[in-house]
Amino acid sequence: MSTRGRRHALRSRIEEVLPVPFRLPRVRAAVAVAAASALALSGCSTERESPGTGLGAAADCGGSTAQSFRQQYAQTWRQAGDAIGLPGLTPAAGTQVCEIDTARFAKDRPKKGYRIAFAAQGPTNAWATTNEEAFRYRARQRGAKVLYASANGDVNKQVDNVQQLVAQRPDALVVVPMGDAITGQVRAAASQGIPVVVCSGRLGEGSGAVSTVTRDYELQGTLWAEWIARRIGGKGKIAMLSGIAGVPTAELPKKQAEKIFAQRYPGIQVVAKQNTDWSATKAKTVAAQLLARYPDLKAVWSDSAITDLGVYEAYSQAGKPVPPVTGDVTNAFLKAVQGKDVPFALSAFPPEQSAQCLDTALDVLAGKKVPSQVNVNSAVFTDKQITQYVRPECSDDLAVPSALPADLLKKLKLC
Repeated sequence: MSTRGRRHALRSRIEEVLPVPFRLPRVRAAVAVAAASALALSGCSTERESPGTGLGAAADCGGSTAQSFRQQYAQTWRQAGDAIGLPGLTPAAGTQVCEIDTARFAKDRPKKGYRIAFAAQGPTNAWATTNEEAFRYRARQRGAKVLYASANGDVNKQVDNVQQLVAQRPDALVVVPMGDAITGQVRAAASQGIPVVVCSGRLGEGSGAVSTVTRDYELQGTLWAEWIARRIGGKGKIAMLSGIAGVPTAELPKKQAEKIFAQRYPGIQVVAKQNTDWSATKAKTVAAQLLARYPDLKAVWSDSAITDLGVYEAYSQAGKPVPPVTGDVTNAFLKAVQGKDVPFALSAFPPEQSAQCLDTALDVLAGKKVPSQVNVNSAVFTDKQITQYVRPECSDDLAVPSALPADLLKKLKLC
């Protein structure tokens, strides 16, 4: 199949499975949509890559400030684990957090505020819309002017967007990467003295970005794997259900979980690995097949509450107890299972993390030292805390918990 044909087929497939909102990249299936397109064109490694700054001597990985940044990064792991009874979690091997000296980018704040370019995914789903609105809301709070460009879920359009934004000579650039195809444009922006912050996703080593701000994929995979392992006592048959094959949002958490099951829990047998394309309808079909073939399945490792919704529907309609499930957070799933006996552990990939991306960009312009990687904090909870997070009065599409004000959620028709 030609490159254009592969791209068209992939886009059609993604559009088919995106009527239900999901976090693409958590790249966030927000980012995952574009990442998927990039993968179809050029392929992508699922190995852990610590984002590189490309700033040479500007990166210090051994000083006291770097050590403080690493401690902060590690703390997000500990806090997430503690939230669901997994004490002592530590960052995955290969994670490197350094101190970035941003003195070269420091500049006085203009009277009308800094001009921050925002290369966004585009409002292709509720997560992405919220991600963008959170960025704008934070910019208003900080007195920054936003130069916005929407990729509409198209990695090739984002390449053009970055070029056009850079041509406007913004003070800084924040990009929600649709895939590695934009690496060259990010590197070009950095070479022109424009600091770049990668938001809600990842680019590979040497991109030239000053900092990467996102939820750690390996943390997500670890949380879900360890919770399941302890829930079932380290023994039994489980299934692993992921999103779109080849997309980092799906592949990286799964790869981390596979390592954990293989290296730490020999008593756990992974009897099935399937992709659900982040579609509740497809997940329901897959779960029904699993139930028929493996009636003794002890748990379902999943990367998405959208998938969990399909699992819940399949088991409920069959009159069978729903096995323990994992994933990110959707209000639709929480509303469906509230009051039901459905054991779960969820870890959010918050769209509002874009506000932290903006803050990091402004810190760079202020000449403050920033970490090369920021692991975004998010809600981590089990079915025991469902009443604290479910929003029955709000849309299924709402990413919970939400940090946006009530009037903005109402304007977006999410509550």
